[in-house]
Amino acid sequence: MTEHALAPSAERDASPPKTAVRGLLLQRKCACGAGAGSSGECESCAAGRAQNLQRKSKGAESGQGVPVSVGETLARPGRPMDADTRDFMESRFGSDFAAVRIHDDSAAGASAQEVDAHAFTVGQDIVFGAGQYQPDSDSGRHLLAHELAHTVQQQGLQRSGISNLADQGPHYQQLEREADFAADSVMRGQPLASGVLSQSGPRLSRKGKSQDYEVESRYRDLEMTTGHKVTPEKKTTAKVKGKDKELASFDVDFLELHEVKGPVLKDWQSKAKAKALRAIITLQGAKAQEAGLWQMRVSSDELRSRWVNLRGWKMGDALDAAWQKAGGDAEFPKVGGGTCEMDHVIELQVGGDNTQENIQVLDRLDNGMSGSLIKQQVFGLAQAIAEKIEEAGEEPPAQIRLVFADSKMKSTGKCGPCCETGKKLGKPGKDGRADKSTQILIDYPVMAGGSTRMLRVSDKTKTPPIFESGIPENVAGAEILPGLLLMTLRRVGKGKDTISAVIDTRDRTRLPITLPAKGTGVVLDVAEDGGLTLSEVAKKNAGIAFTYDYLSPGRFTKLDLVPGGVAGEGYITPTKVPLLQRLEVAFSPEYFRLKAPLDKNKLKPPFAGVKITEASLAIDLAPKLKPVGTVAFEFGTTKKIAASKVEVSADENGLVLTGVLFVYLPGVDEAKGEIKYQAGAWSGGAHIESGQMAGKIPYVKSGAVDVFLKAGKIDASGKVNLELPGGNEASLELNYTRSKWVFQGHGKIKVKNPYLKPIQASLWYDGELFIAKGQAGFAFSGLDGIVDATYENKAGNDKVYGKGDIKIDKGRAKGNIVVELLPNGKITGKGRLSYEIKKDMVATAGITVDEQQKITFDGELSFPDVTLFKRFPEKDENQPIFSASGSIPIPGASIGPIGLKVKLWGSLGYYYYVGPGVLTGVKATVKFSPFEADPDFSFNLKAIARIPAGGGISGKVGADVVIDLYLAEVGGGLSVEASVGLEGKAELDGEIAYSKDKFSVDAKAFIGGAVVLDAALKARVYAEAGVWRFKIRTEKTWKLLGGKVDTDLKLGVRLPLHYDSIDGFRMPRLSDIKPEPAQLNLDPSKMLSNLFGNAKSEEHEV
Repeated sequence: MTEHALAPSAERDASPPKTAVRGLLLQRKCACGAGAGSSGECESCAAGRAQNLQRKSKGAESGQGVPVSVGETLARPGRPMDADTRDFMESRFGSDFAAVRIHDDSAAGASAQEVDAHAFTVGQDIVFGAGQYQPDSDSGRHLLAHELAHTVQQQGLQRSGISNLADQGPHYQQLEREADFAADSVMRGQPLASGVLSQSGPRLSRKGKSQDYEVESRYRDLEMTTGHKVTPEKKTTAKVKGKDKELASFDVDFLELHEVKGPVLKDWQSKAKAKALRAIITLQGAKAQEAGLWQMRVSSDELRSRWVNLRGWKMGDALDAAWQKAGGDAEFPKVGGGTCEMDHVIELQVGGDNTQENIQVLDRLDNGMSGSLIKQQVFGLAQAIAEKIEEAGEEPPAQIRLVFADSKMKSTGKCGPCCETGKKLGKPGKDGRADKSTQILIDYPVMAGGSTRMLRVSDKTKTPPIFESGIPENVAGAEILPGLLLMTLRRVGKGKDTISAVIDTRDRTRLPITLPAKGTGVVLDVAEDGGLTLSEVAKKNAGIAFTYDYLSPGRFTKLDLVPGGVAGEGYITPTKVPLLQRLEVAFSPEYFRLKAPLDKNKLKPPFAGVKITEASLAIDLAPKLKPVGTVAFEFGTTKKIAASKVEVSADENGLVLTGVLFVYLPGVDEAKGEIKYQAGAWSGGAHIESGQMAGKIPYVKSGAVDVFLKAGKIDASGKVNLELPGGNEASLELNYTRSKWVFQGHGKIKVKNPYLKPIQASLWYDGELFIAKGQAGFAFSGLDGIVDATYENKAGNDKVYGKGDIKIDKGRAKGNIVVELLPNGKITGKGRLSYEIKKDMVATAGITVDEQQKITFDGELSFPDVTLFKRFPEKDENQPIFSASGSIPIPGASIGPIGLKVKLWGSLGYYYYVGPGVLTGVKATVKFSPFEADPDFSFNLKAIARIPAGGGISGKVGADVVIDLYLAEVGGGLSVEASVGLEGKAELDGEIAYSKDKFSVDAKAFIGGAVVLDAALKARVYAEAGVWRFKIRTEKTWKLLGGKVDTDLKLGVRLPLHYDSIDGFRMPRLSDIKPEPAQLNLDPSKMLSNLFGNAKSEEHEV
């Protein structure tokens, strides 16, 4: 077995240049006893082994040092990639892979196994290990992309002369890094830039089995297997996105202990199994500087006291005597004339603590040597990683975390004189026993991070204190979880106990925060075996308020127990600090930092109306606030009016921002000045003189303005003086309004327009457009008034436009018109005008001013409704239709064989009415000049004459039943009531002549309709005496038709109508009214037949 010997730190510092460092390794001796090289052997042994390899491979086609199976595999034809995979890779590499051949059969797998690779490439042949060719999976695609990069590097080269497998010098490493970079680009979907891949000689390029692809760290391509296997940690509790320049974490396969550490291997392995065996090394460049301690080391006297207390002893003569009896000197803790030392079983630099269970007695030399060797090993690993990162062209992180999966020792561990004496120390007697309180204390074990600590608690109380108990075992045991202090035990029952703890903010911790005076409790559950876990309440509702210097209040919202202590997440809410808004933070035993990097989307604009355009900002929270970076921002939404790029730093008061403010003022080419944010306030700005504005702002004479940052906004002061057309002076002030710079003021300006007087205006200039806007007098063709006018000047080109509502009150014309002043100097207008045509007749219509400046009364004249005549006749007058008398047989009406007759009587008449007549919707289309003194119009009216008409029928028809002389008595009756309404309407829709103030209307009206009897009838006839088969009395009842009964009569009247505006309505004469039809015929028999014919009858004796 090769012997491992750790070189002292001075020897480590004198290591060869960085280019000579090829892996993470310990300097060690060869098995022959000479110094080992990078391969683990001395030069002579390595040379001998190489000669053996050459001899064994002599004559092999695959080249020196390469197994024969490689050549045999490459001699086979292989197969091309499938079309989809080839298209995917070619589109990203920009290369033609038609010549590439894939080997993934069993022989290929065996040859890959012999060269200890997942895959290897020679020329255009790629050989995959068993199950490694998986182009449809992410990991398989990454591996294929890596190997295809090698085919590009070796494109066009012959296969002969493959390099020895041992050739992994700088050029080889460069090619590997290029291939990894190419594979990463492919997986991100990015096309590969030209020139990334170098050309190489023919070689066997292989992807070692130990290479890691499934990590989310920027160091994922870093894994070294010489001496130690080091891989990036696949999962981190910090959940940091993007590249982490502060901390990089790596898994290490084991940490090797020298036998001088003593018989403690099991403790170390238990710690490693709990994933709590870890170290954090602070770097400066690639140089290891210091190890972060989980807990600060307590004094040697305190360590000695804790070790003694654990064994039940107290310091004094009794202990000295017992120590001497165990083989030591007469005074504890001396052996052989030297003082034994108290050693941490698990070193503080790799996760140990100061609890009494983590203390052992060691000889001074053994203690010093073991601690030094562990430090050199840990520092050496961290420094080798940093050097590898530098070789890859990247900047090493500020810290490297090493997490050891196991611990090893070649022997059971040396136990020297001090160690042996400590083991043999017996139990204390009465005189040597440590002073205890009068109350009974019981052992109470707690476990965390692979360690067990025995607390001593009173059996009489349910809530014994721990850290503040004054009991040494408890004071030490309270620190079992770095980051927390165990304060109070709450005893409920086995497996149900809890412990109240608080965040440890003492100077020895890594959290630069302060808590409220009483702190905030964190409840831990205690399992039956003493294992400590975070309670569900503490996990979900941490709610621990704290204060962070510079940025102020914060709160931890999530806690968890992790290997090595407590971790959590929360937020800090910066108060009165620009740029920073709520910061999501995370902490663990190793760090206190932001959960994710800050980009422009996560920063708060420093002012309202500002957008951040770029940001590169990193913030260290521990050991104190340290922001580094730049932030650029712009003022203005649609147009940039100012911009700045500030450097971000910090002083004793908090954030400091310094930079240059560029101001883009209207009419100013460039203005700039320095700005600063410090001690919570902004200062600085830009000053601009009128000379910088001359020729840019119209009519400017003099003035100056300042732009500055103040009270959370950008602002300005100062003014410029103008001389306006017309000899008027005005002043403009610079204002920041609606996210833009504007010069604003008031003044009187004369414009070039014959219809406008000077404008009393508000003045406005935004860098492109000068505007004067206000009211001005207006006069045009008898129209006088005030209009809203606007004057614009852009690059020397000016125009005037405006609009106003002008009232009209001239002669017979009244109304209003909205005039519009066009930029071309013309006027147009539209409005409404009322015009009195004659007394009691007023028409309204539109009035227009066209672009030829002609005013026209245009459109339709609207007249009110005109009443033509009243109702005629005023009262209803009935006109007879018919009268009836005589006996008429009743069709179908009989009693037995005897027919019945009726004696009909009564009459029907009609009436009608007309009016009132109304002329409605009277309109006229006309054009004329409304402002003439007495215009003469003649036009045709369009109108509708609405003349309602109506009438009705009224009367009564009755009948008595009569019979032949055969019957002794027959009686009965029938009556019909009639009331029929007729409605009509006369309408004339056409043109009506108007001339010389006169118009007339002629029409004929017809009213008419059908005569309908509204009957609800029932007839009953009875007979009496012994006629035929009647006995005494017989009755017969007819249920006649109900509802409306059509009489088949049509009735109507027609009458002429005439109206003119001078003579009025001419009443129709009686002779003018013609009934239709002229002769009315009513057939009573038919009417009765209609009534009785279909009626149902019922005859019965009474």
